[in-house]
Amino acid sequence: MNIGFIGLGNMGSGMAMNLLKHCQNAEDNLIVLDINDIALSDIISKGAVHGENVSNLCSQCDVLFTSLPSSKEINLLALGEEGILKNLKIGATWFETSTNELAEWEKVKERAPQHLTLVDAPVSGGTEGASAGTLSIFLGINEDVLNKFQPLLEVIASKPIRMGPSGSGYVTKLAQLHLNYLTAQGIGETLMIAAKANLNLSTFHSVLMNSCSKSYVVENYIPKVLDGSYDDSFTLGLAEKDIKLIVDLGKHLGVTMPLGEKVMKTYQKATKIYGSEAPHLSVVRLIEEENQKELRN
Repeated sequence: MNIGFIGLGNMGSGMAMNLLKHCQNAEDNLIVLDINDIALSDIISKGAVHGENVSNLCSQCDVLFTSLPSSKEINLLALGEEGILKNLKIGATWFETSTNELAEWEKVKERAPQHLTLVDAPVSGGTEGASAGTLSIFLGINEDVLNKFQPLLEVIASKPIRMGPSGSGYVTKLAQLHLNYLTAQGIGETLMIAAKANLNLSTFHSVLMNSCSKSYVVENYIPKVLDGSYDDSFTLGLAEKDIKLIVDLGKHLGVTMPLGEKVMKTYQKATKIYGSEAPHLSVVRLIEEENQKELRN
């Protein structure tokens, strides 16, 4: 079997490396493509095959994975005479693992030939999960297709989860991110209340971890605020992109989102002040500066 992978960025490189190990054990081939020559050369040196271009890669692939920055890149690679839809092998399956817009994916699906199977398969778990093969993957997929590809999906994800028909994966990813960003902004205000009352913030964090407030965000984000790093594993620009996708999804589905709109404006303000490459929890810096108090241990 020939497996293609396009997009060797922070998430894609880890997923592709795990697929390469699988291919080497199963005597399959991993064919790869990326605009980053360094990332491309690294995985090729380990045994992957250079795809050369989109049409050449797709013409050889039984299964394709993509991990791309946005719907713009997905559509650019999907459409046109040299694109994915025109060139994937007959009967191939495409797993699209990016955080994408439901409305844009529906447009791609409408133009896909009947012989292809397109699966929205966004992932969660960060770069650490991508490297370790322990991601969660949210699938808009028919049950028979999942049964066929479950062993392959478990190479990159400890939790391949069928959420429903096409589009369900993207909705799941964005809905859970919505709660993430609401909480991320909320921890700033929560910590500021404690700081203004002269509470020990490390002790207060321990209290939160043993209360109804316990969550991934509380556990992992608060220490990154208290140490002043603001978590440089993810950028403000990407966070702003995500929250805009979330608000756009609400509009597409006819959902009013006053909290989402407010959080989006806050992230846009933070990005304008600190820059798109600043750590994503720099959004908490806005609260610190407005209250003229840093949140530190």
